[in-house]
Amino acid sequence: MKNPLKIFKSIFTIQDEPKVVAKGFAMGSFIGMLPIPGFQMIVSLGIATLFKLNKKAACIAVFNTNLATGAFIFSFNYWLGKHLLGVNPSFMIGDKVDFQFISIIFKAGSDVFLSLLVGGILTGLITAILVYYFLLKILYIRLQKVK
Repeated sequence: MKNPLKIFKSIFTIQDEPKVVAKGFAMGSFIGMLPIPGFQMIVSLGIATLFKLNKKAACIAVFNTNLATGAFIFSFNYWLGKHLLGVNPSFMIGDKVDFQFISIIFKAGSDVFLSLLVGGILTGLITAILVYYFLLKILYIRLQKVK
């Protein structure tokens, strides 16, 4: 498996406008928080293509979001979502989040999926906004150093 730090550093080698790269990365970070593991990359590529965002940045963001947060963020999103929705379904999230996780979510019921979705949307929006401005600032600083 590749080093996640090297993969993140590859964001700086992308030859595109800083705003396009930052928007692609922010969107990928948002998608990485949603309860659709295994499909996040496909969804991210589709949205990046549709809105003319940088596809490589979006894929790097999905990968890094999943690698950095893993099952922890899904647990937090579930907890947050169920409290915001006022539901109390019981659901156990394992140590490993993979393709099988999506079928476990659907078998657990709509309250579980909605809890994960609402929590994921909220944390995803916050993460995307923070990542966008942080990465944009770094990319502009790096661009000025290159000139």
